Amino acid sequence: MNTEDHNIFQRLSDSDPKALEQLFQDYYEGLCQYAFSYMGDTENAEEIAQELFCQLWEKREQLQISTSIKAYLYGSVRNNCLHQLRKLKVRSNYQQEVLKVQTDTYFPQDILVELELSEKIQQCLNNLPEQRQKIFRMSRFEGKKYKEIAEELGLSIKTVEAQMGKALSTLRVDLAEYLPVCWLAWCLISEQ
Repeated sequence: MNTEDHNIFQRLSDSDPKALEQLFQDYYEGLCQYAFSYMGDTENAEEIAQELFCQLWEKREQLQISTSIKAYLYGSVRNNCLHQLRKLKVRSNYQQEVLKVQTDTYFPQDILVELELSEKIQQCLNNLPEQRQKIFRMSRFEGKKYKEIAEELGLSIKTVEAQMGKALSTLRVDLAEYLPVCWLAWCLISEQ
């Protein structure tokens, strides 16, 4: 370690904030660029460089630097980038495995519940008054907006809203036992 590095390191160890400020001014931009070469993302690169300076300050009294400060800083950024990339890879692998398990795991009882639920939804819809049933089907199955339904049926938007509210209320009551079992029902009968 050269004399200048030794001096700034000593000042940092003695809790001199100006020493940290000087290191930041001298190295921050270069460290961000170096981190970017690993991360490929400006935001992550800046975060890694900033975190390094926070760590320097927090651990200033325990730091043992045997190389130059520049080598120490760049080595730390490299290590932090590699650590971050490993974490991201592990997270990505985990997410892929969860998705694989979810798509590969489909039990026969799931099919039965969905069939039963589908039949129950159709029964509930068939029991609605004709206009309410038609409005619900146009909204949920055809994906039409309330305004489109109102224009097509020659009704006011308020009437369409009121009829949908009543239909949803009826379905919530009639399908209450299925809602915790199947999220599909909730998606189907949720408010627009």
